[in-house]
Amino acid sequence: MAMPWDMAVCIACNVWVLLDGWVSTCFLAADEVARLLRSATH
Repeated sequence: MAMPWDMAVCIACNVWVLLDGWVSTCFLAADEVARLLRSATH
């Protein structure tokens, strides 16, 4: 029961979009935490 290529590509694209959004959110949160820590120490 092989999966058709177009379905596999569609799933891979959806997973990539989800991971990309998650990584972007993590970077934004880390940047905000770093900014708050810098402002708290000055």
